[in-house]
Amino acid sequence: MSGKLKMDEIAALTGYSVSTVSRVLSGKSYTSDKAREAIVSCARRLGVLDSLSSGRLLINGIAVFAPLRTFTARGDAFYLEVTRGIAEAIAPHDVYLSYCGLDEQRADIKVFQEKANNKNINAIILIGIDDPTVHKLAQLLDKPCVLINSQDKEGLLDAVSPDHRAIGNRAVQYLFDQGHRRILHVTSLRRETMYWRLEGIKEVYRQYQIPFDTGRDLLVTEGFSEDESERAIGNWLNETPREAWPEVIFCAGASMSTGIRRVLEKISVEIPGELSLMTTDVQELDAHIVAAVTSITIPCRALGVEAVHLLQNRLNRPSAPVFNLLLKGKVTDRGTVTHATRHAARVTVAR
Repeated sequence: MSGKLKMDEIAALTGYSVSTVSRVLSGKSYTSDKAREAIVSCARRLGVLDSLSSGRLLINGIAVFAPLRTFTARGDAFYLEVTRGIAEAIAPHDVYLSYCGLDEQRADIKVFQEKANNKNINAIILIGIDDPTVHKLAQLLDKPCVLINSQDKEGLLDAVSPDHRAIGNRAVQYLFDQGHRRILHVTSLRRETMYWRLEGIKEVYRQYQIPFDTGRDLLVTEGFSEDESERAIGNWLNETPREAWPEVIFCAGASMSTGIRRVLEKISVEIPGELSLMTTDVQELDAHIVAAVTSITIPCRALGVEAVHLLQNRLNRPSAPVFNLLLKGKVTDRGTVTHATRHAARVTVAR
């Protein structure tokens, strides 16, 4: 049956005009909730939604909640790229987009409820918000919600995240393939996602039957900023005998790598001649924005795009199983990791 005949049938069954049916199915926001619900319900029964090329046609407005730092002057490269992916996915369509900053662990519940319950909003995206109260409230909303880089403990909300475990595993496997065994991992552990990544790192050590010593192989910082990493690595190098230094520093973000490079330059340590450096990075960032460092890159913009697709799917198929989509990273060689010497490749971690 043609699209025109389908719209005629929906109009006849619901009592609304063909033009109103057309507006609803094309995602236009200037229709009443009552009309939209009746038309979407009828379209679903007739199987029209199954043939639509994009479920985003059912989205009128999306409220995007992200950590407060995302919207500061210096921003957060990771989450900024995620929001750009969301905007990119809805750009061709008439969708209202609202942004709001929340604390990751202790969000302002009143602000969340006010924004989420706005009549112009019929879908929610939570980026990097770990507050369980917000997750619980999102579950109770009569609106689809997708988590990005987070998970609710009950597993009731659709989610899309980097595959942190695989990312940690792939990065360290790359370093091991270069012959390195003495690696200092520099990261914040303030979020559960970093524990997942650390577990992926430890898996490689176990595969090679090498013990991972947190007192020797791990340097934990409060956050992910270049200033924090600069202070942390500066203090660590000052307190550690030169012969106990690692062959490689692997840090948890591009900003951290900038702080670490600054310290190494001050003490005239050559990268990668004397010490290799690797980081995790945002795939879409221009090399002019951050110094080029060998990295495992994360497709942050794709996280935003896929979140919109998950919203589409949930609106189209309300009873579908909960989705937990994991995106892989890939290693990008930018010349800051060199092969270990034959001697270094044979050295055990006994230091």
